[in-house]
Amino acid sequence: MVLVSIIGGSGAGKTSVTNVIYTHFNDRAAVLSMDDYYKNLEPGTDPREFNFDSPKAFDFELFESHLRTIKENGTVKVPVYSMVTYRREDGIWRTFEPRPLVLVEGLLVMFRKEMRELFDFSIYIDAPADERLIRRIERDTRERGRSLESIITQYRKFVSPSFESFIEPQKYFCDIVLPDGAANTTGLNVIINAIENMLKK
Repeated sequence: MVLVSIIGGSGAGKTSVTNVIYTHFNDRAAVLSMDDYYKNLEPGTDPREFNFDSPKAFDFELFESHLRTIKENGTVKVPVYSMVTYRREDGIWRTFEPRPLVLVEGLLVMFRKEMRELFDFSIYIDAPADERLIRRIERDTRERGRSLESIITQYRKFVSPSFESFIEPQKYFCDIVLPDGAANTTGLNVIINAIENMLKK
């Protein structure tokens, strides 16, 4: 099995890159999203005042445990997290069955040393701050029903500082930096060829 991490800031294009790679490998690949490992937001907590880009927002223990099981070709039950209620769906789990290629995408996939050591290949998606903000606005207004004002306030207060403190430093632990995300077809072809070679070993 080949375990690949795909990381970058909010709005960098992680999902788009993941989809391109997944489409190429099709039934040989499976995708695991770190977004499903958010902790439940405590009752009474205002989501506008909570930092979802901080390591404290994630259940690293469960995430790492699942990665280790997957690495050994084991099946896991992945929680289903709602970006509307900010909680895991009660009693609902998604069965994740590993494939020869497992793509793991998220903000902080490479944050912990213990997790970095599990990956065979790691990709950091580098996108300009203005482009990341625009994509975040488009996504959060369309998919999550958030106002422009709340998105910008959260970006200034939490997203931008967390990017500099926690997310961008992961770049230096990655095997390759991909500028411009899925638009960088040359870079994506290099990545796909590298993964193909790993799968042949």
